[in-house]
Amino acid sequence: MERDAFISYSHTRDVPLAEALQKGLQGILRTPWLHRAGAKVFRDTTSLAASHDLGGSIKAALASSRYFICLASPEAAESRWVREEIEYWRTNHGMENFLIAVSEGTIVWDPVAGDFDWDRTNALPPVLRGAFVTEPLWVDLRPFRDADDRSMAPGSPFRDRVASLAAPLHGLVKDALDSADLRMQRRAVRVLRNFVASLTVVSLLAVGAGVYAWQKRGEALARARTSASQALAARALDTVARDPRKAAQFALYAQEVQPTGESAQALAQAVAANGSVTRHLQAGNEKVANFHGVAHVNATKVAVSPDGSVLAYYSDFDADASGEETHIHLYDIGAGKALPNLKGGSWPQDGGWMQFSADGKSLAVEGPYNRIDIWDVDRRQRVRTIGTGKGEDLAGAFKHLWAFSFSGDGQLVAAAFYTPDEPEYRFHVAVWNAETGRLLSDETGGTANVALGFDNSDNLLALDSQIGAVRDFRRGGSSWSAWRTIPGFPVGERRQVTLSPDGSKAYVGEKRQLWDLVAGRQLASTDEQGIGEMVLPGAQGGDAYAAGGRRVGVYDAALRRTRVLGSFTWPVSSVSASSDGQWVAAGSGDGAVSLFSATSLRVGVPLQNKPRVKPAELAADDRTASRTTGSGTQVWSVTADRVRELGRLPLRLVRRSLRQDTVIASPDGTRAMVAQEGTASLWNLRDGSRIGRQATLGGAFAPVTFLPDCDHMVGTTDDAVQVVDTRSWQVVQSVSFAREDVDMAISTSLDRTTLALVQNTELTVWKWTAEKNYRQVRKVSIEPVWTMYGHQVVVSAKGERAAVINFDGLISVLNVNTGEFVPGTTASSGMTDLAFSSDTSLLVQPTGSSTERGLQFWDTATLQPRGSWMLPSQGAGQDATVARLLAGEDGTVTTFDTDGGLVRRTMDVAAWQRILCDLESGALPQEEYDRYLSGLDVEAPCPQRGRS
Repeated sequence: MERDAFISYSHTRDVPLAEALQKGLQGILRTPWLHRAGAKVFRDTTSLAASHDLGGSIKAALASSRYFICLASPEAAESRWVREEIEYWRTNHGMENFLIAVSEGTIVWDPVAGDFDWDRTNALPPVLRGAFVTEPLWVDLRPFRDADDRSMAPGSPFRDRVASLAAPLHGLVKDALDSADLRMQRRAVRVLRNFVASLTVVSLLAVGAGVYAWQKRGEALARARTSASQALAARALDTVARDPRKAAQFALYAQEVQPTGESAQALAQAVAANGSVTRHLQAGNEKVANFHGVAHVNATKVAVSPDGSVLAYYSDFDADASGEETHIHLYDIGAGKALPNLKGGSWPQDGGWMQFSADGKSLAVEGPYNRIDIWDVDRRQRVRTIGTGKGEDLAGAFKHLWAFSFSGDGQLVAAAFYTPDEPEYRFHVAVWNAETGRLLSDETGGTANVALGFDNSDNLLALDSQIGAVRDFRRGGSSWSAWRTIPGFPVGERRQVTLSPDGSKAYVGEKRQLWDLVAGRQLASTDEQGIGEMVLPGAQGGDAYAAGGRRVGVYDAALRRTRVLGSFTWPVSSVSASSDGQWVAAGSGDGAVSLFSATSLRVGVPLQNKPRVKPAELAADDRTASRTTGSGTQVWSVTADRVRELGRLPLRLVRRSLRQDTVIASPDGTRAMVAQEGTASLWNLRDGSRIGRQATLGGAFAPVTFLPDCDHMVGTTDDAVQVVDTRSWQVVQSVSFAREDVDMAISTSLDRTTLALVQNTELTVWKWTAEKNYRQVRKVSIEPVWTMYGHQVVVSAKGERAAVINFDGLISVLNVNTGEFVPGTTASSGMTDLAFSSDTSLLVQPTGSSTERGLQFWDTATLQPRGSWMLPSQGAGQDATVARLLAGEDGTVTTFDTDGGLVRRTMDVAAWQRILCDLESGALPQEEYDRYLSGLDVEAPCPQRGRS
């Protein structure tokens, strides 16, 4: 009997999970009303302890199975039986249908080595070393190894993971499997609708049954919307790495059809993937239609003006073109809006050269049959066409310009091309006056491996890569200089050479080398494969921008890729950048065009921190920082927006293990309370003078924060939380706690109205009242997640929720309004800082190290992980670990690095929706809409453009 899958696992720990996985695979694509044959999955139920090799039944099951599912764990990695089952499969089946589900441990793929990183991978047996060419499909089942809930209900997390493994068994991709599930749900809805219709005939006799059916219909519709949202979110996450524009569309529709934890995760990942995108200008055609014939492709070309003011692009997939009319699009980068097109603009087969003058006012475009069109951008007029000969008589392979350059002042244009001279084609390098069209120089002979570029003085430079030499055509002259050989330059037949805008550097594509043409030396080289078009900086250095397959990457002076600006479904066919490198545009093979900012990220805005305040200098309120230098102490306010100097106090604060002096600033920044060895005092931060008398509050008093009225202060002693009136230094309220509770934790909300306290096994929440005291509103037991080793607590900005994280990294959340307490079951990255998003739907937690760091998201309703953002490193030798998270009131969270780096990041679902609508407000294509949303009434998430 042929089986769909064989599950190999360790019997030491994974029997319950393997059983749940088997049942899940067999039960996928089923509903209570509609049945179909389930997948045939083999799972042995004995330990095989009595055998010395694989039993005959096991071998027979392996031989008859189409897929092998390895339930990976450290125990499985050590299991003899798992190893022998894998060896049998590898010998008799190969590794094409080998799937991995991780129940415990770590799997790390090394893309450079093309194998698992065996120094960090502990969940797979060594027999898999070198077994895969590319990273295999693997699904994370670690949250469900010891979980009580492994529900296969629609939309459940476990079903979602099982569906990833079930998809190849059914010959479908994940989103197609989700679509099939949606269709079954909709069939169930139709069954219910028919049932409701039948009941209406006898409605007077069966009102109760009709109401029940209507409720069930509503439940089925709700499930269908939830399933559609989760399917769209899954498609967004599947697409995000290769096409951020499409991922944004899917994520927006997922949130629109039904807000879920999965849709929030998809929005977050889409925003991160589009972090460098300024605007998606044109959607892709979803395919490369090769209507030009053999060896020809559709053209998509982009050009950014050197001053970064305007972008030009054209495409054979132009969605705006009508009839036979073609045009070149213009986009005002500074204003962020489209400009009127250059109507009638044309280009050769496969596309051609396009370049702006330095100020963006003139545009030179290669036209069909080796013509050059000069456009006045401001007037949208073609002012001149320069012909290079009878290009229409050339054979197809020669009907294009082989090199091209336009001077910065827009007065000169140079090109290399062939002409149909008898008895054979002749190769030319010519220079024209672009204003008059007058030919200034025309030389024949030479090789077709020439590259051209104007330097900053508008002198023309030519590089012949076949002979490894350069020469100049000086501005105002009429002839070329002699060739100058570049020692060591890689000579030979090649055409993939790119010059920098000023002609000072050259990138040799085949050799992947960067050369300084002025000094005549190699600057850098790289072993990275697949780098296509390269845009180089000038003599002043800076970053280089390259299209590596489907990605646009940023490379440093050593040709090391520092980050990816954007990705496309199809390979990038054109890339261009402004002279300062701030603006980069790219077009892909299927017509997609996007504009990127290389200097800013939508998900991260760096904030100034001139005094280099460090997180260690923050007080308990996470808002006040201080530093003692000389005979005084400088005080700053640190918020999610900036670091602001408040004043200097004539005091020396001591911070060591036996003494912790503290300064806390008032919300308005005018006053500060100072605690020194049991003495409290109030100070004017504007002039550094003391206000009133000193007071003795006891050596154990530790101030936490000022309260909203700026007069009262809350702090802790050995056995109480106290509210102190700083005007009289009277204790107006005291809340006792157990003296022996050394692991007490306390936190206040951003608006200072809510206080949360962890003591022993209880979490207590108080609210500040108009009577100037605290009123207890919630007390819950945290015994399920309590540890004697410590806790941290954090409150949302307005006190709606409180979260506790224990020493083991378990996070729990209390809904202060309802009293619902959700204990954590999945360990996070440790007892690190936490922050709520402004809508409290997500918790944010730093994770990783100084070289590989990020932000982890958690769903506050379910405490399910919702993905993570990887944060860029801060450079070698710098400790870039995120130490604190500072929540803002505007949907932002500021990461505060240990070295003082401050970056404000958007952490709000509604704000993510606005960001993505600004970047990509187009409607979901009708085919995709019908696939996921047929039968559901879903409005376009960005209504300004609607659904066509």
